Amino acid sequence: MATPAAAPPPFSDATSYSDSGSDGSGDSEEEASPMVWDSQDLRAQAERNEEQLLAAMSVDPGRLPALNDLLLEVYAVLRPKPVDYQQRNALVDVFNKMATRIFGNDNGFPVVQAFGSFTMDLFTPKSDLDLSVNFSADIEDQCPRKKKMKVVRKFAKVLYSLQRDGIYCGVLPVVSAKVPIVNVIDRGTGIECDITVENKDGMTRSMIVKLISSLDERFQILSYLVKTWAKIHDVNSPTAQTMSSMSIISLVAFHLQTRHPPILPAFSALLKDGSDFASVEKNISLFKGFGSANKESVAELFVTLMSKLLSVESLWEHGLCASNFEASWISKTWKKGVGNLSVEDFLDRSQNFARAVGKAQMQKICTCLVVCASNLTDFMKGHIDASKLKTRLFGRLNPDDLVSRPRPRRGKRDLSPEGRRGIQQERTKRAARHEEPAHQVNATPGTARVATVLPPVRHCRFPGIQSGGAQYVHKPWWPFRIVPSGFGYGISVRLPPRAPHPGPGILGRAPGDLIRPNSGIQLPKQGSLLPTPLRERSASTRRPGSGEDEQLHPAP
Repeated sequence: MATPAAAPPPFSDATSYSDSGSDGSGDSEEEASPMVWDSQDLRAQAERNEEQLLAAMSVDPGRLPALNDLLLEVYAVLRPKPVDYQQRNALVDVFNKMATRIFGNDNGFPVVQAFGSFTMDLFTPKSDLDLSVNFSADIEDQCPRKKKMKVVRKFAKVLYSLQRDGIYCGVLPVVSAKVPIVNVIDRGTGIECDITVENKDGMTRSMIVKLISSLDERFQILSYLVKTWAKIHDVNSPTAQTMSSMSIISLVAFHLQTRHPPILPAFSALLKDGSDFASVEKNISLFKGFGSANKESVAELFVTLMSKLLSVESLWEHGLCASNFEASWISKTWKKGVGNLSVEDFLDRSQNFARAVGKAQMQKICTCLVVCASNLTDFMKGHIDASKLKTRLFGRLNPDDLVSRPRPRRGKRDLSPEGRRGIQQERTKRAARHEEPAHQVNATPGTARVATVLPPVRHCRFPGIQSGGAQYVHKPWWPFRIVPSGFGYGISVRLPPRAPHPGPGILGRAPGDLIRPNSGIQLPKQGSLLPTPLRERSASTRRPGSGEDEQLHPAP
């Protein structure tokens, strides 16, 4: 089927994406700069292009209910279950205890807090868990870079010792990155955790998206679907110069802002009193039911979103920018190499959420949109059934494939003189602490275990810290516990059980004792997620001579 193309802009000096295979960062100075339109002309052209392309797609209203059922079924498969929230909240508790062990407790700080897809309630069981180690309740990040690097190294040192004990894997500190980070994977759950320091910007944006999700459930559903579509088609990776998750989520919100009538308000109205939690929450409460007049289904919104993005392909390079702040297309130029796709940061309007997208990668994104529009058109015309369309859009969604499993990865080392010295010092210390004597090489497994000096720290039991919830002097400025939003749980769908994860992990083995309710969804039996305290175990199960009870549970 010939896929209709968007109407070309009425000028001739435009430079198409196919003119260059570069990533957008090394364009030659001789390359002609495309003409930039003003906001009003761009907006009018974008709306005309969208109308023409949507008409060419031949949307059949009679086929939309079947498409809607398909999309809601995919959403139900993607949604995490209560145990996924419990595991991540428990990991946050664990890292809080670890931070207290490393840095002490100064009036309730440091505190480890989640942000990103988990906080926004837009994660799948396979998503990473983004964490920030915060040393103050200030909204602004006032932590110097050198301190962030030092904190990351200290966390990595403790995590390396726990990795040798089989609790973690894939520990990887990257202090040379723009945002110093340490990656680690819990072996029991397979959840990969990305630990940063004072990531207040990420936390604030996550909070705002979470609050906006409460206005209309269609925003959350569409965000899940479009993120999954982008991931399946390999266009959701800033490191590969494609779209970031925040740029995708912002485009979904923008689409809902520009419907007639709108489903979401302009973010300027939500941020008029500041970006702190209390102000945003108060302003959002004023817009409850804002989009109720719009009765479009998820299917209609999905089709029109894809057609919107495809129809403006030729306009991005001429200054087109999606602005959540104004809830409108605007004209905006960026510095060279960061404007192939323009999605304005609603908190810092001088920044582009899609700045990582390269020129060649933009062409790949547009190609994926063309294929998506073609598949939707084939479905509307009855050329393919719902099952084939689901596979083409979202792949073969197997719930087992959505569950995280340990996947150690290699990362870029800090090759600066300071970083090389740190690596060499770490290797020397590790060799001095843990090198086995030569006569132990042929020892039996039991004697080798006793002779090898391994840290006895297990799970989240740290000296002097209770095993209950996190202990703080005052309530943090950020909502600490993340709970399911409830969207989509009424959808009836039968899912096969998930396989348990190998390895003990920080939370113990993943629950394998499952019950089968009538809904067909596998839920774990109720019980503690954290390991049983060592002093409560039978004496026969303790490791002889380990001294675990004495070191992990000191007498008061």
